[in-house]
Amino acid sequence: MNLKLEFPSEKHKINYNKTRKKWWEYEDISKTSPWAFFNWNSFEEFLKITKKDVYESHWWVNAHLFFLILNDEIAWAIQVRHHIDHPNLIDAWWHIWYWIVPKFRKKWYATKMLELWLVEAKKIWLKKVLLTCDLDNIGSKKVIEKNWGVFERLTKNWSKKRFWIKL
Repeated sequence: MNLKLEFPSEKHKINYNKTRKKWWEYEDISKTSPWAFFNWNSFEEFLKITKKDVYESHWWVNAHLFFLILNDEIAWAIQVRHHIDHPNLIDAWWHIWYWIVPKFRKKWYATKMLELWLVEAKKIWLKKVLLTCDLDNIGSKKVIEKNWGVFERLTKNWSKKRFWIKL
């Protein structure tokens, strides 16, 4: 089994389009959280935004989005923000945002992907990372805890649990 993180590029175009199509067949992705993965009209637009996200803007912070590639197929995507020192992020958001393609859910891939990403987080000099999960998302809670996440508190609006992972 070949499992690795890759920054999106032109080589992922066919796989990306196929993954989006399959995901739409599984659930209404217009209401799901990975808007960065689905909210674009074309792969080229997605790629342009993904590359632009690496640099800081006035309205957000810089971030990297990676695909988790499993045997040449997109299994997951994960986005990492380089910091969360921004009013839009500090309480209700997180350093790491990830989602899984439906056919890969409820397997060990999420835990492994987060583990791989924590290596990337160290490369950008993060000392600790903040993750959140919905109150009823037991799977995400377990993934975070398996990667040494420590529960801190609920968010101010009480909709999410906050966890920190020391690197």
